[in-house]
Amino acid sequence: MRRGSFVKAFVIAACAMAGLSYGAGRAQSTPNILVIVTDDQRAGTLGVMPETKRRLFQRGRAFRPAFVTTPLCCPSRASIFTGLFAHNHGIRTNGTANLPQARTMQRFLQDGGYRTAVLGKYLNSWPLDRNPPHFDRWALVRPDSYWNGDFNVDGRLTTLPGYVTDVLATRAVRILTSFDRSQDAAPWFMYLATTAPHAPMIPKPQYADAAVPPWRPSPAVFESDRSDKPPWVRARTASLAQVADLRARQLRTLMSVDDLVGKIFDRLGSLGERRNTLAIFLSDNGLYWGEHGLQEKSLPYTEDVAVPFAMRWPGHVDPGTSDPRNATNVDIAPTVLAAAGIVPLEPMDGRSLLDSWTRPRVFTEHWGHLDRNPNWAAVRTERAQYVEYYNDDFSKIVFREYYRLRRDPWELRNLLHDGVRSNDPDTGRLHAWITQYRGCSGTSCPGW
Repeated sequence: MRRGSFVKAFVIAACAMAGLSYGAGRAQSTPNILVIVTDDQRAGTLGVMPETKRRLFQRGRAFRPAFVTTPLCCPSRASIFTGLFAHNHGIRTNGTANLPQARTMQRFLQDGGYRTAVLGKYLNSWPLDRNPPHFDRWALVRPDSYWNGDFNVDGRLTTLPGYVTDVLATRAVRILTSFDRSQDAAPWFMYLATTAPHAPMIPKPQYADAAVPPWRPSPAVFESDRSDKPPWVRARTASLAQVADLRARQLRTLMSVDDLVGKIFDRLGSLGERRNTLAIFLSDNGLYWGEHGLQEKSLPYTEDVAVPFAMRWPGHVDPGTSDPRNATNVDIAPTVLAAAGIVPLEPMDGRSLLDSWTRPRVFTEHWGHLDRNPNWAAVRTERAQYVEYYNDDFSKIVFREYYRLRRDPWELRNLLHDGVRSNDPDTGRLHAWITQYRGCSGTSCPGW
């Protein structure tokens, strides 16, 4: 039996055990699935996105707080596709695109009878002329494009004129319409990833001078003493004027993403598919707006790892609810497959958000990027965040941070380097957790 046939047979059996049908009848019992991923959108930025707030966060479940497990574009997106930590899926920087395709949710969904589509940004180093595996339809754009983007549209290289976010909205609506008109009654999966609000953060002309909410910088922006921070953080500087401009341009690009969300949900409504669609919205990582002198990503502070995250599925997810259980990007693939009634061949590191569970701590990890930051790993609980930085081969800890988040939510005082030995916390258990997380897989991960 070919591997694809084996997987399909496995899916049929799993669906039967779950009381779900397979094939033409599945569209009535299993949902369509829509995943929207923005780029570098930090938490707290929905004030310029009324449609997104209304359609997803108010009519669905908002996850607060929510985190990414590696705050960098490609590792985070690979975790979304696979439900795995970066140390298991192997994409650790933006310079590799060797995604383990056999373990992606799109592979399992396609093998399970779903029609699949991907639009927008895929992986930074993925050659544009290479078709993405396990997708029936696609419109991949060259990374960081805002105008007249170079696309691979269903295997054809072309330049599509116009503002890229608008082009993606039009293409998404077109594909949804074609799926609806198809004689195949199977459900669909669409992954849509915008360039916005990533650099170069170019807003559409109608939003170029649009008003944005007033900026109220946190105490971390005005941190005057960074002597407790690692040397690679102390070496950075960010001017308030530059950060204010960056912030405004990011927010203005998100106004077009909000238009995209509105257009897609309008079309779902006209097709009668809103009620039977599981929709998920999140970002791949956050971005600093001057906190600790930073205006970038790839470090473990809250502004980088915390993201907006919501899930909507009428009849299955209570609308207008908030979920505090530390959802992460590795939970998306398990959630999607659980909704589809598909059991992956191997356990994932994340857990289905449709199940009941608690996550007392969040693990994050990162590999040295552009020679600017070293390798690091961190554990955060409701009370504290503990970070270990390593040398190139992870054989030695070169710096540590510990913050009491309840007393110090802005991470201003690193108790391990504040010059006061008497307040140094016992980090033994936290170090043991990090060590276990860094080598864990699936159910062997602490607190799984």
